[in-house]
Amino acid sequence: MAERAGVSIGTASGVLSDKGSASRETKAAVVAAAEELGYTRRPRQSTRAAGSALTTAGILARRLHFPSPGNPFYMEVLNGAQRACADLGIALTLETVEDADDRQLPLIVARRQAQGLLVLGSLDDRFIRRLLEAGTPCVTVDHTVEDLPVDCVRSEDEHGGYLATRALLDLGHTDPPPAMIVGLPALRPLADRVAGYRRALAEQGLRVPPRYVQRSADLSFPAGRAAMDQLLDLPTPPTAVFASNDSTALGALEALRTRGIAVPEQCSVIGYDDMEMASHSPPPLTTVHVDIDLLGAQGIWHLVQRVAAPAMTRRVTCLGVRLVTRDSTAPPPQQRSRSAG
Repeated sequence: MAERAGVSIGTASGVLSDKGSASRETKAAVVAAAEELGYTRRPRQSTRAAGSALTTAGILARRLHFPSPGNPFYMEVLNGAQRACADLGIALTLETVEDADDRQLPLIVARRQAQGLLVLGSLDDRFIRRLLEAGTPCVTVDHTVEDLPVDCVRSEDEHGGYLATRALLDLGHTDPPPAMIVGLPALRPLADRVAGYRRALAEQGLRVPPRYVQRSADLSFPAGRAAMDQLLDLPTPPTAVFASNDSTALGALEALRTRGIAVPEQCSVIGYDDMEMASHSPPPLTTVHVDIDLLGAQGIWHLVQRVAAPAMTRRVTCLGVRLVTRDSTAPPPQQRSRSAG
């Protein structure tokens, strides 16, 4: 067609897709050539979801959960949400909620800048109720809201905690059993990971020794290092540790390195989330894989439907998880000694 019209393929394509700045004569030549060849232009399709009332989505999070270089988990959630919005032709705006002030509506809501909100991490249920009362549909990511018409997108955290703990038990870490480093118990995903940890131990008839579950104020590298130091100072230190995210697991590895304890020869460590940094740590970290960017994308897909039908039945979507085995786990020292003998 381009040859018959005497133009380049790019020019012909631009004319037929109503793009470019071809002259009137060139456009006429391309259209005439197309008619001669029996070419029919396809109708242009919008990338926006058919019938969607969502043109701008808001992302709302406390500082603890706000996407930033220091919070890589929620950065990946944001990446997934951004890709889904780009595919659907939806604009995206972000706002931080101050932890101490849940009485004032976010600007996104007060100025009606978005038709729906993706809430990252935990917010007080009363605050989410206020958002709904202001006429803003919500979907939560990595948190569950009960008794409100709010969709929730999470990973299978109880199962993930079980998989991590069972992997350590299967390696032979039973006497003493694996320890766990966990953040604030009020966060539902973390509470579920602890529940999975306890279930795996209960199946083996094992009890958690006192102080083997180390609570940290947050899920940071320094918190993981401090918690690991506490475990190593116990009268009987563990030979295996399940950390409730990769950042605390990497902090635990640093504490072990500082004390000259070899991983995994003397102590095994498992993380959670499978962040990119997990595969590059020394040694590469065994961890539970979460499809993090899919959490964000799934949240946007739910939000499109929730905005279209705010009164629909509440949905909780749990994404599957799997164990990724790398070099930070091995049988305990006493078991390897018996095998060698």
